[in-house]
Amino acid sequence: MAIPSLYWRSLDLASEAIESDSDIWNVIQAEMKDVGLSNVQKNPSDVNGHSQDTIVAVTFVKLKQHSYRLLIMSAGNHAFQLRDQVYEKLKDVHFL
Repeated sequence: MAIPSLYWRSLDLASEAIESDSDIWNVIQAEMKDVGLSNVQKNPSDVNGHSQDTIVAVTFVKLKQHSYRLLIMSAGNHAFQLRDQVYEKLKDVHFL
């Protein structure tokens, strides 16, 4: 069995309304569920979920207070599609 390639994409999120890392983790988890991924769960360093044939994980780097770079990673038969769906959902998030 071949090991699938890993694809990734980054997204910057920044807002004075982001109070803590928990806000970012909660948004990531909610948006991954909205895309339809199964078993979406928060781990110490990422949130991951999967479809029948693809796994998606999102983590972040905190650039400064209220500013984050999200890293969206995927591998599997629908890696590009699911990665981009998660990206589009997260891109549309606005913290109030």
